[in-house]
Amino acid sequence: MLHDTTRRTFLKGIGATAATAGIIGTASAYEDRSATRFAQFNIEDLQTSQVQKTGDDQAGAAAELIQEMRPDVLVVNELTNNIQEGKRTGTTNIRAFIDNYLREPQRPDLEPIAFPYTFQPPVNTGVLPEKDYDFNKDGSAGEAPGDAYGFGVYPGQYGLAVASQNPIMEDDIRTFQTFKWADMPGNLMPINDGSMNLNKNGRYINPDETEVFRLSSKTHADVPVRMDGESVHILTSHPTPPQYDGPNNFNGRWNHDEVRFWADYVANADYIYDDDGTEGGLWDDQYVLMGDQNAAISTARILKPGQTFFRENDDFYTGELPSSPGAENLGKPHATRIRGPRPGQSGDGETVVAQLDRVLPSPSLSYEDSGVVWPRPGDDRIETVRAASDHRMVWAELNS
Repeated sequence: MLHDTTRRTFLKGIGATAATAGIIGTASAYEDRSATRFAQFNIEDLQTSQVQKTGDDQAGAAAELIQEMRPDVLVVNELTNNIQEGKRTGTTNIRAFIDNYLREPQRPDLEPIAFPYTFQPPVNTGVLPEKDYDFNKDGSAGEAPGDAYGFGVYPGQYGLAVASQNPIMEDDIRTFQTFKWADMPGNLMPINDGSMNLNKNGRYINPDETEVFRLSSKTHADVPVRMDGESVHILTSHPTPPQYDGPNNFNGRWNHDEVRFWADYVANADYIYDDDGTEGGLWDDQYVLMGDQNAAISTARILKPGQTFFRENDDFYTGELPSSPGAENLGKPHATRIRGPRPGQSGDGETVVAQLDRVLPSPSLSYEDSGVVWPRPGDDRIETVRAASDHRMVWAELNS
């Protein structure tokens, strides 16, 4: 079966708060809290040259915020996978970031934080198929970034990683890097086979390309973490942005189905298979979806996957959503990203994009608190927040 309709009322649509008072807001101190803190942080295009040595301003700013928040489980987006890149392959970039920045106090009043357990999977960005394809239809086949499985100038760019205070159950990790988009029933892939009204100037997939084109623009990963004798599944991905794609809404369709994958996965859809060939979705009911999902709840979105698969989906708890003083000041209390220049970059002004970054628990986990690390303008910490990323760290405290 594709899904359990008693848990998945949202599939009808496709046919098949607590505000923080400051940077940390209402979050309790690391040593005193009883709940587990999960944090998601898209650290904008953090590269090997930045984390494999000390002294980088962006990495230091991001580490300072993480040391303030002291999460138990941290997901980092846009961290280059240096093993795929082929640079400084003795230490993964997530381990280098921990050793060079998080284990060194970034301010005199901050304590180091060491995550003993890490996982950084390979991703599709910058990875070209063995045969040359012109995926982006620019007339040249087999050239990154446009003809890679996921947009990237080199393999491993914009990767993702998990760092944990609790043991990662390595034998039970599942990744879905190679899952084919065409293998998702009812997918929205724009195929140029004469059955769709496609614009010839837009991006599309030729029939032969359906045999190789992958669903995940980076990867989807289920990373179980052992907590109090039980496993909590960290479900993480970073779907392609639903823009930059022309009249066929290629990236919008792609993003929709990347987001939909997790909704199907937690409903134990049987069409799913992982990179080891194991079939089926998730049986356990303790999970937290974490990552920059690029799925804003917005009337401007054509397909609205964030609304369909998150907000209206009973398999994720959305009764209370993280907010921040900075986003509230701009009239978008749940926003997590600013489009605009960081210090030292050219450009004027800042534009709120929306709530892109998520920490969404399963209903079986007890929600305690959450927030977005985004102070109001004028706060003496705002420059650190801006220097770290164009995204804001999102956190939630949960109990099993």
